[in-house]
Amino acid sequence: MTRRMSSSIALLLAASFMTVSCSKEAEPKPMQERVKITVHMIGGTPLPDPKEDPIKQELDKKLGIDLAIRTFFPEDYANQVKMGMATDSNADLLYIGSRQEFVHYSKQQLLLDLSPYLDLLEPTLQLIGKERLQLAEVGGGVYGLPRTVTAYQYSYWIRQDWLEKLKLNVPRTTDEFLTVVKAMAERDPDGNGRRDTYGFSGRPNQALGPLFGAFGTTYPGSFYMKDNELINSLYDPATPKALSYIRSIFETKGVDPGIVSNTNLQHKEKALQGQLGLFYFNWPNWYQEEYLSVNADARWIPIDPPQGPNGDRYAYGKNVSESILVIPRSVGNDKVKLNKIIQLLNYVSSPEGNKLVMYGLAGKHYTETNGTVAVHEILKETLGYAYQLTGRDEMGYLRTKFPEREADFTMAARQPFIPIYDGLIQPPDGFRLDDAKRYIEQELWRFVYGQRPLDSYDGFLQELEEQFQYESGYVASARQQIALRHEGKPEPKTSEE
Repeated sequence: MTRRMSSSIALLLAASFMTVSCSKEAEPKPMQERVKITVHMIGGTPLPDPKEDPIKQELDKKLGIDLAIRTFFPEDYANQVKMGMATDSNADLLYIGSRQEFVHYSKQQLLLDLSPYLDLLEPTLQLIGKERLQLAEVGGGVYGLPRTVTAYQYSYWIRQDWLEKLKLNVPRTTDEFLTVVKAMAERDPDGNGRRDTYGFSGRPNQALGPLFGAFGTTYPGSFYMKDNELINSLYDPATPKALSYIRSIFETKGVDPGIVSNTNLQHKEKALQGQLGLFYFNWPNWYQEEYLSVNADARWIPIDPPQGPNGDRYAYGKNVSESILVIPRSVGNDKVKLNKIIQLLNYVSSPEGNKLVMYGLAGKHYTETNGTVAVHEILKETLGYAYQLTGRDEMGYLRTKFPEREADFTMAARQPFIPIYDGLIQPPDGFRLDDAKRYIEQELWRFVYGQRPLDSYDGFLQELEEQFQYESGYVASARQQIALRHEGKPEPKTSEE
């Protein structure tokens, strides 16, 4: 793409904005004349019917587009992206959360290099911060846009009314946590005379994260710094200790027996139906009105992760790389659509557009006086977040839109985390990372369920080495890559370059 071609698109874009800004009362284009823009993203709840979606309606009318956003559960989304990349059938805009996949697709020339369009994307860059573009750089190109920094939303939620009935306090330590999980399964907290309740659930990898964190490590397989050295959690002496504790949790029979299958929102439904006394979930999708409508006596509160025997308390591993919004390279062949996509990104990043996707329609859903926003009608969170394509002023948004939930989102956001480097690490050529991950996951659950003795953990690491060269290949390469990054040197080339 030449700078001359980029300039021609800039003129087209400028003309489009003049039309939008100077002709607000102009008749909207008929649907058949609008440019269709599709977006795929992770989300637990599908968007409403377009007729009941005021943000979509306003964006469509304002920009002359037909915006279609589709959400997927995490596991389904990963497969959707892979299939779409393989068949050139992805959406016009999508997010890639894995740094490895992002680099792979960039080097395969499946993503559009945005370098020639950065001048056109100035309003977008003002919101996300130009310095954050380095997160989307590969081999001298810029192949996507990172969002603004978002706050962590997950925590353990516990039935306070059950705690009071059982005469137990909110668990602060791993020992107290174990006691609570066991009691909620054994001591009939719902008073129905049957043993049909459980004290622990959630999506499996998320729910176990704080329990590994209580021992100063992460869910197995992540990279982090410890004593100024990059370490993979599988080789941290704290990991078998954490596995031993987690096994003791499972041995109580207080764990949701379907936890491994909680890939969507099964745990939420179980909590709503009164089967759970503690589970790991995100506050925006856990409404008091919803669970009280099912059980008026339920009192759910978020709690801090438990503190381990050595004083460690970490809620999760936070990747130092982030999800990147990308445009497939093939979309660049349609200059009209590309122009509309740039216009869309700039508008939702502008002060006016960002307020639309954060709060809804000015004058109806919110008003603004001297820079202070007052929200009058709360839109469902799924309505706003899906359209915040480039991000938002996180804490300002949350305090404005959800003042009554400040205790919940503040607690979730302030939880301590371990910075992990997984997203910055490229597997060496020929290394079968997906196969290795499946093997690790398989053996992890065998340890947890008591199907494999913990004293065979060293044997497990040896098997991992023999089958995949995990330590000598993957871990050694990761240390080299991170060391070179810290020295400011270019990373080693792979066969894809």
